[in-house]
Amino acid sequence: MSARSLIRETSPAARKARRVRSASLGAGVGAFGRAAAAGLFLWATSSAAPLAAQSTIPGSQGGTFLIRGGTVVVAPGRVLEGASVLIRDGRIAAVGRDVGDAAGATVIDASGKYVYPGMIDSGSTLGLYEIGSVAGTLDISEMGRFNPHLRALTAVNPHSELIPVTRVNGVTTAIVQPSGGVISGQAALVRLDGWTPKEMGLRAPAALVIRYPRAGGFGFGGGGGPGGGQGQQQVERSVQELRDFLEEARQYHRVRSAGAGRLDPVLEPLRPIFEGEVPVLFEADTPDQIRGAIEIADAFGLRMILGGAREAWKLADTLAARGIPVILGPLTTLPGSDSPYDELYAQPGVLHRAGVKIAFASGSAVNSRNLPYEAALAVAYGLPAEAAWRALTVNPAEIWGVADEVGTIEVGKSADLFVATGDPLDVRTQVVEVFIAGRRVPMTDRHTELYRKFSERPRPQ
Repeated sequence: MSARSLIRETSPAARKARRVRSASLGAGVGAFGRAAAAGLFLWATSSAAPLAAQSTIPGSQGGTFLIRGGTVVVAPGRVLEGASVLIRDGRIAAVGRDVGDAAGATVIDASGKYVYPGMIDSGSTLGLYEIGSVAGTLDISEMGRFNPHLRALTAVNPHSELIPVTRVNGVTTAIVQPSGGVISGQAALVRLDGWTPKEMGLRAPAALVIRYPRAGGFGFGGGGGPGGGQGQQQVERSVQELRDFLEEARQYHRVRSAGAGRLDPVLEPLRPIFEGEVPVLFEADTPDQIRGAIEIADAFGLRMILGGAREAWKLADTLAARGIPVILGPLTTLPGSDSPYDELYAQPGVLHRAGVKIAFASGSAVNSRNLPYEAALAVAYGLPAEAAWRALTVNPAEIWGVADEVGTIEVGKSADLFVATGDPLDVRTQVVEVFIAGRRVPMTDRHTELYRKFSERPRPQ
């Protein structure tokens, strides 16, 4: 592996900042054809819209709550000390230093603690993945290369043991996305609560997932997408097949919009992307792949979000000028064999300085709980702490079209927030209370239950 540094190649000042931040961070941050399938996915014909559902977390408590006397981080850069938050009917009813008592409210003393908006994981397989060695618990992909009709939300298991593990660390919302093929299917934005997928859904579809064809990997866990390791000619054929499929879908949309034609359950879910109602999440890594994805987005008038993006820093100015948001993560993976050793860690800071809107993704189910530490790693390598916090809250809320619901602690928004003892990017911080859609979440999960169980184990005689 090359010992070159991306920071060293981009900014001497950033290199100095990294040394300071790395020292302060310490060791705590280290470790993220159109064949219809017969699985749990279903096609959808409706355009994206927030799902109105009364979420009910098993064992959670609804009602009116007053979180009193804490330091309320309303949004990045907006902090109220000695303030209170009133939660009523699932929403934030009041925020400030002058919030008085409310009749019948359960009072939570937050003195000496901090109140934050719930964090958003912008790319996970929560609810689709449970135990890697048990195939029956995995539902992250389906057969076929072009599957726009597949809905990740339908396959979500609300009773996954990984969901409580994630939400008790302050992650209250997550993008759940399928993988495999060229068009993988429809991603959904879900709250980490509820008895059924419908109750969990906040926005579905949140995006159509397209994995740009590629010809090999990065020297570690590479490949991916159709024909990993395929030659350039095969890549070009795959790209042309994608273009042909999208052109067919566009013509179908025009015919259907004119009130003619017969319903096609595979092409119907693509119609919202041509209206700009649903964005397209292009998974692309190299500059060539990213340029190719931008060309396709331009050709078909698609609203593009870039995911994967391992080498997006090389096109930072282009992405900033085009206003294309970038989903980064997991950062805790090895860079390519010919890449700077700190490429993945320093990239968030490079993109931020260029003016690119970024958000973080865990890229998994088991590591979604570590989402804040992905951001902390980026801070150690040059990303301002405030920008990191924005990339966990405000930015993803804006990218996924739910900024009017989540992302900040403001009156009228959904009460998705948590109380912690310190900075969530610090592994020493403890989350002590979590609220999702105004419901008080039990601070228990499989980890705490196992701890309790074996703590009570009888001592050998």
